[in-house]
Amino acid sequence: GVPFLGMIPAVPKGKDGPNPLIHVVGLSNFSEAFKTVRTNVLFSSAEDGVRSLVVTSASPGEGKSICSANIAVAMAQAGMRVLLVDADMRRPRVQDYLELPDGPGLSTYLIGECTLDGAIRRSGIQGLDVITAGPIPPNPLELVESPRMADLFAEARKRYDSIVVDASPMGLVSEFKIIMG
Repeated sequence: GVPFLGMIPAVPKGKDGPNPLIHVVGLSNFSEAFKTVRTNVLFSSAEDGVRSLVVTSASPGEGKSICSANIAVAMAQAGMRVLLVDADMRRPRVQDYLELPDGPGLSTYLIGECTLDGAIRRSGIQGLDVITAGPIPPNPLELVESPRMADLFAEARKRYDSIVVDASPMGLVSEFKIIMG
């Protein structure tokens, strides 16, 4: 009963391969695959577009961060205002893919050490803002359960057309269940 959204071709892994973001990679079939997923996600709901999308995987290393980042980029390329949130505070990858410097992020916001505006960063891609995971906390589950997480999403829904969340793998940890809640 789950709709098919698309198929993504493999790209070389590791530091020797190209940056796997569709605005950088010169692989047209890779870019087109994510544009197809974007279109299918947007039309998969009877509502006026999908407001938020949580991307997870069964286990680490399956490409969920690459997928969430590229779906967010594809949405921004379609003229949407998009917030990409790296909520995988155990093994964050979004900051690396978007080549963003260290700074405040989701963990910093959730413990009250910065404002939401202080956690949001410009990606360098028009229409795409990012909240990186921030410093890896000892207690990601407790942070995700905090009322500040709900506040973040409530405020983000006012500011953005879509929110894409890169969540922890569902087979290992339970934060994704709270985020999807």
